[in-house]
Amino acid sequence: MISNEDLVSWLQATNRRYGEEAVPHRTRPFLALCDFTRERNCSIPTDHPVAKFVFQWFYSHSPPDAHQVGAIYTAVYFYDTAFWPVVVPLIFGQVSVDAFDCLETMPQGVKSALGGSHLHAREYMHHWANCMDHGYGQMELASGQTLKPRAADFLRSAHAEIQGANAQLLTRRPNHKAILSLRMANEIFLKAVLVQELNLTDKELQKISHRLEDAAKRCADATSNGIFEEIANRSHIYPPVSARYDKSHWPANDVWEAASLAQLAAASATRLYSDHDMRSQILSTDSHR
Repeated sequence: MISNEDLVSWLQATNRRYGEEAVPHRTRPFLALCDFTRERNCSIPTDHPVAKFVFQWFYSHSPPDAHQVGAIYTAVYFYDTAFWPVVVPLIFGQVSVDAFDCLETMPQGVKSALGGSHLHAREYMHHWANCMDHGYGQMELASGQTLKPRAADFLRSAHAEIQGANAQLLTRRPNHKAILSLRMANEIFLKAVLVQELNLTDKELQKISHRLEDAAKRCADATSNGIFEEIANRSHIYPPVSARYDKSHWPANDVWEAASLAQLAAASATRLYSDHDMRSQILSTDSHR
């Protein structure tokens, strides 16, 4: 595919560019593999010798401990009346991640009950795919040049919003008012798509205002992606923006549906512009259950 000498030259040039762009050391190996495969229009699994060479090269050209495994994103999942963290790990050189291992704090007995229910396991697997695709997709998009600068700003803002909302739900006493932040995250993800696809101005976005259904339908029209129609049809779960003044608590099930829908919007937006889409793998798993 490429000689070691040429690959090293490419890695050196790429690493210099990452330094100029202030890309964190811990994200460089994965991003480099994405850039390499995109430039050469090929697919390289993470257990391939070239991938291992790329990872090892960055390990040996980075500060100590820069590549310790950690979470690139922490989402939430609601099960057995509690919100559980879904940890999207930063892993290099590993072929696969077990979906249930991402429920790091869930006791094994609870995991067994979740996995033993076809309905709940299927729901979790689809949600987990949304978490994984968004986690890796946003990291790739934040460091790349795929999006228009303004759309990239919207995507970063939406990611920060959903991260903050998830954190509120993962405290000892979950803050159900996070539903308002989840609403805002959903809105910004949709508007990121509209900015990227239609180059809408601030004035045009203001006309849409906070009407999630309208924003989602415009995304569906602009992308011909039916998932946005689903988001539009389910957007009624969110309270109006004005609710921040007169209400502070919502049923846990409603908050979870709001979190699930925001995560779907996040994954749908990032899937449009990145190579990350695990849905076919989940469908394959479903067919063998």
